[in-house]
Amino acid sequence: MAWDIAPLGPADLDRPVADRFLRVADLFGARVAIVDSEGAIDYRTFALKARAIASLIAAASGEGEPVALFLPATRTMPCAMMGALLAGRPYVPLDPSFPAEHLLRILSHSGAQVMICEPEHARAVLGDMPEGLRLISPHMPTAPVDLAPIRPDNPAYVLYTSGSTGTPKGVWQDQTGLLHDVMQFTQAVRLTPADRLSLLYSPAVNGAIRDIFGALLNGATLCMSDLRREGLSHVLEDLDRRKVTVLHAMPPVLRALMSSQKRNICPEARVLYTAGDRLLTRDLSDLRARLPEGCSVYTGIGSTECATLYREWTIPDGWAADGVTVPVGHAILDREMRLVDAGGQEVAAGEVGFIEISSPYIARGYWNDPALTKASFRPVSGRPGWRCFRPGDLGRVRNDGLLEFVGRADRQIKIRGYRLDPVEIEAALRELGGVRDAVVLAEEICGRVRVYAFVETASTHLSEDQMRRELGRQVPAHLVPDRIVLLSAMPRLANFKCDVGALRRMIPVTPDVQTDPDLPSGYLAIWSKALKRPVAAGDRLEGLGADSLALMEIELEVAERFGRSFGGLFTPEITPGALWMSAAEVQRPTDEASRASDTIRRLSILMARSTGAAVDAEGTMRGFNLDGDRTPLVWCFNNHNEAEALAGALGADQPLLAFRSLNGIVSPDAPDPWRERLVAGNAMRALDAVGSLASVVVGGNCQAAPIALNLANNLWTAGVHVASLIFMERALPIPYAGRHLVLFGAASARHNPRFLFAQPQTAWPRYVPRSRRADIPGAHGQFFQPRYVAALAQTLREEIDLARHDPSGPLGPAGRRVSLSAETSFQGDGRGQLKVRITNAGPMIWAEGAISGIALTVHSLAPSEQGRPHRKPDLTVPLPFALLPGETREISISFLHGLRTVTRLHLGLCEEGYHWFTEVT
Repeated sequence: MAWDIAPLGPADLDRPVADRFLRVADLFGARVAIVDSEGAIDYRTFALKARAIASLIAAASGEGEPVALFLPATRTMPCAMMGALLAGRPYVPLDPSFPAEHLLRILSHSGAQVMICEPEHARAVLGDMPEGLRLISPHMPTAPVDLAPIRPDNPAYVLYTSGSTGTPKGVWQDQTGLLHDVMQFTQAVRLTPADRLSLLYSPAVNGAIRDIFGALLNGATLCMSDLRREGLSHVLEDLDRRKVTVLHAMPPVLRALMSSQKRNICPEARVLYTAGDRLLTRDLSDLRARLPEGCSVYTGIGSTECATLYREWTIPDGWAADGVTVPVGHAILDREMRLVDAGGQEVAAGEVGFIEISSPYIARGYWNDPALTKASFRPVSGRPGWRCFRPGDLGRVRNDGLLEFVGRADRQIKIRGYRLDPVEIEAALRELGGVRDAVVLAEEICGRVRVYAFVETASTHLSEDQMRRELGRQVPAHLVPDRIVLLSAMPRLANFKCDVGALRRMIPVTPDVQTDPDLPSGYLAIWSKALKRPVAAGDRLEGLGADSLALMEIELEVAERFGRSFGGLFTPEITPGALWMSAAEVQRPTDEASRASDTIRRLSILMARSTGAAVDAEGTMRGFNLDGDRTPLVWCFNNHNEAEALAGALGADQPLLAFRSLNGIVSPDAPDPWRERLVAGNAMRALDAVGSLASVVVGGNCQAAPIALNLANNLWTAGVHVASLIFMERALPIPYAGRHLVLFGAASARHNPRFLFAQPQTAWPRYVPRSRRADIPGAHGQFFQPRYVAALAQTLREEIDLARHDPSGPLGPAGRRVSLSAETSFQGDGRGQLKVRITNAGPMIWAEGAISGIALTVHSLAPSEQGRPHRKPDLTVPLPFALLPGETREISISFLHGLRTVTRLHLGLCEEGYHWFTEVT
């Protein structure tokens, strides 16, 4: 049959979405545009409704402002999406099934001032919404409004990640990018107005874009189903009754559909499109038996940031699988892919590498986050308009040119010397009788990586022991998980991907097993940490597998924390409980020489388990990748396992010289500056054994940061060029004169200043321009775990490369010294008056707070609070004036007394979001 409109093509990319849609609506006015649970709606009616919503949006919002859509998965949602595009506004789709807290964060982050919804339903689900947000019903009558001209580069949509926790991250695309995505899909599966496309995805996720706009911009019919609300059986009936020709579903959904239907799952399908998760060879075999004859299988790989697939292929009928998973396709026009290592260099043919995508049509960036956009979407040298993005996936190009998706970089597991692919274990579990689906995760508990398998079963008779035995007959012992957790249903997100966050919350945290009330709290946790397994008071040493190094580590920590010595008491029969009862009080060294010797001995023992090559005679510093030719990285770690993890992620060309902080010897809540200087001096002597070092990069995380600072200053004094000093999760209240980088975890709510201040900023560069800060994936304590260490290593390599081209030495001391004092008075009406005197005792000129970021902070302390609490200040006052060196000035502040149960006030002078100059209570 001939149609009066050409398939979507390159010429359409020069015009906005509205041009194509209105032409389709004029040509196919009487044809069915959408079929949903309410019936059918033709293109003429759909276009009128979309125009009406466009008028509502245009009248209520400013040009370019985002519009939130809080609507169920019925025809009204596509109408509102098209209405926003007709009005030239980007739409922000919200799924009502998402947690209300997450949706409210999206609303706040997006800056939307208008939300299309049923107002009563929205208030009932969301409760208190952002101030100023207008709720507009899509059914509200409206007069036509003249719509402003729309450009193809107008923002089209903002899609937020579907997880229910964490900081929102919205991916936005313009109208050209949306059209290019739909054009690619149209050409790949040869869409025509005769097609009937399924919509099984939530309209709020990326997977729905091709279905919705693939139908509406080609004159085809969109067949909407709500899989969550209607259930599998009803959806299967819809696919049959509506004669769907293009079925789009993720592999987990296809497995569920096939398990509920013994016959063809979509009798009229000519194309099955599946992506978004790994397609197993077993899935392909099952699908070929359950799809109508002649139905092709089209698959690929993409991401929300890439705005569509970046590899695709239609699997030939005779293609025979040769592995556990089906490859994800060949290269796509206008979307180039290469595989790179952690340093950004292309890997050799056949090797596994990080996937990097380059195209002029990937997403435009992260909405309202220019810093993250700049860090994630980088320009391509010599190709104007092209940008590249790394989605965090690993891949390998096969000899036949197909891409083999190895998995997410943050899901790779290495345990007991074996590198495990979770998908291999998942595939083996799915082969067991009664298993519907399986997901494998790894978590580090008590210093040991433990593997957990979550299995959705169709039988109530299965047990964990039975499944372990059956799995052990099919796979090597190292592939059998530590635990297999049986579930009646796998938790899923709105896009039907597995809710990995929900599964991680099911992982049990190993407790401090306390079976004897005479043992102090935390004592058995020391044993569990050292032996990497749960330990009870009555366990015999011979059964715990403790070697001499582990016992020495336990003895040191018990001596430091509890003042007890186990000297000469270890026997195969003794238990941790009996050891405690027999232990003697420790005689602590008192003179400096003894303290120094004792500290170095403890550091040597703590580093003895490291796999690195010993650098110094005592073994306090270990070397990794020593044949590498890059500027050496000297890092102070809190645990030797961190060094192993980082060394592997950095790559063989990056030398790493690792030594231990005082973690486990000195409490982080009671730092010991004398010992910190001692450790830095010892590291300096260890570096002398390495040989002549012209230039190094020095770093330390958390408790190790002061030691790294001391070492950097020692090296400068000795004439060694410190190319950069790097801190993680720590900012020191004294200046450093050289190049300086501070890293905070993007999810570190307690440490990252952006969680503590309304407008966090790095004020230090106003004084020392060669200092900067950056966020890295993860939260405090997670950065060296398998799913985060690659990103940390990449950030460190980038800083080392930048520092290599910054040969200048220290800028000289930039001391900031300050004196702070205050007087308070309270009046009967509950108001208080605070007079604060600030003296600039250093040599610098302080600019006023609006320029420098310097502010006075006030915390009202409850009786239980000691020192500055880890929360936002109750009052923040930018420095209202400049302060010359030696100058003293006074600030008067009025405040309401009684916001909290107050016994004291805590004052601080700080650079907002960075660190405190000084504090006084």
